[in-house]
Amino acid sequence: MTRAVRSHRFSVKELKQGSEDNRPIPASYAEYDLSFREKIRFLLLCIPALMTVGYLFYHSLLLSLLVAFLACPGIGLYRSHLVEKRKRELKEQFRDVLYSVSASVSAGRHMPEALQEAAQNMRLIYREDSLIVQELDYMVKLLKEYRASEEEILKDFAVRTGIEDISDFVDIYLTCRETGGDLIRVLAKTSEIIMDKIAIEKEIHAITVQKRFEARILTGIPFIILIFLHLVSPDYLSAMYEGVEGRILMTAALGGIGFAYLWGMKLTDIAV
Repeated sequence: MTRAVRSHRFSVKELKQGSEDNRPIPASYAEYDLSFREKIRFLLLCIPALMTVGYLFYHSLLLSLLVAFLACPGIGLYRSHLVEKRKRELKEQFRDVLYSVSASVSAGRHMPEALQEAAQNMRLIYREDSLIVQELDYMVKLLKEYRASEEEILKDFAVRTGIEDISDFVDIYLTCRETGGDLIRVLAKTSEIIMDKIAIEKEIHAITVQKRFEARILTGIPFIILIFLHLVSPDYLSAMYEGVEGRILMTAALGGIGFAYLWGMKLTDIAV
């Protein structure tokens, strides 16, 4: 992110102090505050699953409870997943905003008018509670009620989202305003490049979703084999549940499965 984007002068929290009817937009997309209901739902799903895995590998209620405690650090992983999911959703929605803003600027409208028109257009595509509709409504509110400039609003939007494509668009727009460049031509070209990039990222994500699903299936196969052996031949694995050596081997096997799953997710996380 360049210097122009980082030099915003206000924050969402500061602007919300003067009004209580602003939409609940995130102060930072790099963070996600889990609600109490979300935490309870995650724990109710995660703890029984971990206890089942622990019992399959150790045949001990005490060790199963210890494995279930992994749900606590798992909340952090779940929060990171929601952060990335929300950013990806906003980035895909921002692509349609680029279409609207580029068309409005090419038609001779200024950026404040383009943002207001984009807010109306996005309502035709997305629900009222979608991220991009909330963000655009908030921008329009700042323009009308706080008399903030579009430069300040766009800077704040870029910093809060932390999304490279949005930062690049805002930075190029600010540079054109400061240097007196051909705003219409530059924004049209910039929007085209960013939209193509977002489309490629979306296509790559759709392809890697299948690979992630395959990785989850491969991860589940060892558990299915364990269940099958317990049902067909319980004595076959009895040595693995007796003594320190067996516990160590089962722990190593469980750690290997977890490492393979995380490595598979990392390999399919392709950045453009």
